[in-house]
Amino acid sequence: MYGWRAKIGLITPMSENAEHAFHIYAPEEVSFASMKIQFPGPTPEGLAILTDQLEATAAIYKNYDADLVVFGCTSGSCIKGLGWDQECIRQIERASGKPGLTTSTAVLEALKTLGTKKVAVLTPYPEATNEAEKKFLEDNGYEVTNIVGMDVSYIRCDGRKMEACDEYFLYRNAMEMDLKGADTFFLSCMGLSTMEIVDELEKLMGVPVVTSHQATLWSALRHCRVGAKLPNLGKLFTY
Repeated sequence: MYGWRAKIGLITPMSENAEHAFHIYAPEEVSFASMKIQFPGPTPEGLAILTDQLEATAAIYKNYDADLVVFGCTSGSCIKGLGWDQECIRQIERASGKPGLTTSTAVLEALKTLGTKKVAVLTPYPEATNEAEKKFLEDNGYEVTNIVGMDVSYIRCDGRKMEACDEYFLYRNAMEMDLKGADTFFLSCMGLSTMEIVDELEKLMGVPVVTSHQATLWSALRHCRVGAKLPNLGKLFTY
């Protein structure tokens, strides 16, 4: 039976990147169903509109046989500060009756597992959203040594055109990061295609690499008791 190891429901902004990555990289017999939320863009105002839709969207999974329902949005699940990821989980669980997870929660779990203390962060977000993410990470006990927002002003980062930030663009921006003092590098945003470059970045940077896609998949599998150790997805997937 398809999905006999785990059935995972996804709630994501208007992009197919998460489904594409998860169907390629997840272990066999793990299935994904997906719901979309309208996304005006990764500003604090746009993210508020996004998250206002979360509970109603999660309710659609109430009669679906899922082991876990995941809110796959990094900035959306941390934009309102410390504990907001847990509030998003409560909304998911209340509406769907299923266990919940968010990308921000998954990232925190990944950083803890890797023994991270200081992290350098690269995002496609505007400054106000970067400041909110930095504060979220610091309030959860991680020192942010550097946070950089990539110049995507020429790209419509509204969830439909984020894929224009291709692997070459992300790789070049990552390699320009100042990692001084950092013991982990975090590439943030579920709208970016990152799985293909995790392994290469980790080899060249000399520190563990966490990305939103990678951490979300890793954490979702662990929450579903699927302990697969997947190749070429960085040190995180050796745990």
